[in-house]
Amino acid sequence: MKLKKLAAAGLAAVMCVTAVGCGGNGGTGDKKEENTQKTQEKESGDNTDSEDLVINYVSARGETDAALKTLKKIAEMYKEDHPGFEFNVESIADRATYLQKIKILASSNELPDWFDADPEAFFEGICKKGIIYSIDDLYDELGLKDKFFDIALDYPKLSDGSNYLMTWQGNVEYFWYHTEMFEDAGITETPKTLTELLEACEKLKAAGYTPISAGNYDMIMRYPAFKAFRMAGNEFIDNARMGKEKFDSEVGIATAEYTQQISQYFSEGWTNSDATAQMDLFLNKGAAMLYTGTWDTPDLVDENKELKDDISTFKLPIDSDKDATTENDYYANCGIGTAVLKDSMTPAMKDFIKFVWDNFADMAMYEFDMLPSMMPSDPDKLPELTQQILKDLENCGTFAQCWDVRLDPSTNEVYRKELANLGMGESTPEEFCQRMDEAVAQYAPDYFDVE
Repeated sequence: MKLKKLAAAGLAAVMCVTAVGCGGNGGTGDKKEENTQKTQEKESGDNTDSEDLVINYVSARGETDAALKTLKKIAEMYKEDHPGFEFNVESIADRATYLQKIKILASSNELPDWFDADPEAFFEGICKKGIIYSIDDLYDELGLKDKFFDIALDYPKLSDGSNYLMTWQGNVEYFWYHTEMFEDAGITETPKTLTELLEACEKLKAAGYTPISAGNYDMIMRYPAFKAFRMAGNEFIDNARMGKEKFDSEVGIATAEYTQQISQYFSEGWTNSDATAQMDLFLNKGAAMLYTGTWDTPDLVDENKELKDDISTFKLPIDSDKDATTENDYYANCGIGTAVLKDSMTPAMKDFIKFVWDNFADMAMYEFDMLPSMMPSDPDKLPELTQQILKDLENCGTFAQCWDVRLDPSTNEVYRKELANLGMGESTPEEFCQRMDEAVAQYAPDYFDVE
């Protein structure tokens, strides 16, 4: 990892972003003094009762996010018996603004005690500096590891298999569809293969329906991976992101061709739409299908937490009997995770984190309707749909990796742009793959060891 280049990128962000401050974290000297004090307390063996704990948390979650609301309520509970405890949260829901701020703080050695991150290239560079506490070690120390779904331990892993992120959610991704539209279009069974998915889209279009509501780019960026994941598992993107395999290859061309085929069935204006418009179009029956994850379940269920009338689901179809993956392998994830600074990991911090996980699953599930990253205590009393989602989460074999997380940030920007060109027919699959390979060759060496 070329950390000097990463630091330079962070400093460049400082010059470009003048409106983003450093919150309540203080200056570099204040932060170093605070961390030194915490380290001395940790080494002196101070018990958790005599040590006040102040956590500064910069979060990528909005104020209405269920995970954040759960954490805040648990923090209030903890404070009742720990009067010296404070849980200070700065919420920056706009992801681009959030990432800019984290890069600024990282470049000036002012990262907060907690901050959110995906297991992507920039965060991996921060971890290689040795300043983030190992969550694998933390879970072992607190005796928590066996309580989590496997995906909560596997999803946040970095390239070397290490884990530096606590994950709060459990999500499965589905195609959600209007059963009446399918019936009206003569579709008697849900698509079992990617080819059948295209055939269903054509039938829906012929019946006068918009086949797929699209607009959320996080979801649109899944479509190129559908074919590649079925043909080669996650191995393709793991290698192609570092130039060890070409996008301009059999798998890469095939997945670009499929993307161009299915994008002709997206809703009009998808390149300039967003997640809210995508959901509204589907709920108002302006499109037959919606591909999204279970974080959107509250919009898709009724007051009894069951699917609204005329809505059903199916998982990612297979491609063929030669697939590298099976029908039990699909997109499932845990959302953005949370890192903890190594210097902030005092005995008091561990005590609070243990308290969080002792209460998180049930509170998230039963009070805030969020699927947590570990099984709640009484799942049999949950609505049928929720039980099915938890079952799918628990039984997921190999989860498909998100390309926008695996690619380095600069190549990811090219990916987003070229995906729009490909989907709109303004470039060919071959041109798409060539441009992706050019981006990897230019940018990947700044983030990965690509020798």
